[in-house]
Amino acid sequence: MGSDIDEVDKEIIRMLQEDARVSFRKIAEKLNVSEATIFTRVKKLLKKNVIKGFAAIVSPEKVGKNITAFVLINADPKKLQSVLEALSKMEDVYEVYDVTGSYYAVVKIRTEDQRRLAKIIDDIGMIDGVTSTETALVLRSIKEDFRIKV
Repeated sequence: MGSDIDEVDKEIIRMLQEDARVSFRKIAEKLNVSEATIFTRVKKLLKKNVIKGFAAIVSPEKVGKNITAFVLINADPKKLQSVLEALSKMEDVYEVYDVTGSYYAVVKIRTEDQRRLAKIIDDIGMIDGVTSTETALVLRSIKEDFRIKV
């Protein structure tokens, strides 16, 4: 982490990752600083993109996204950038990674059923520059943690 992030900033980040709805007053009390200090520091962390934003973590199954799959993608290296851009615009594609190794990209899909998953995989295969795909269907999620240890 950057040298301009001190222990107070780290503790603010830890507390917000634990509960993004925690009040600045409660953080200030725990850290023995003013509420204005917390406000200023959070504003700074947002401006520097250390904190990217605040969001509710939703259970995919509770909103009808019952299928999770990872698609490993091979592509023409000359067209990789446009492939990545096309993937990032697709509905039900939640994460896109440019990776090293045997594949050029990995995407995480969350969708309602196998029929929809098959359509998404077909659509990925039709992107200009995609040469092949391999899909891993998630049977169960053992660990999924959106927090970053600081």
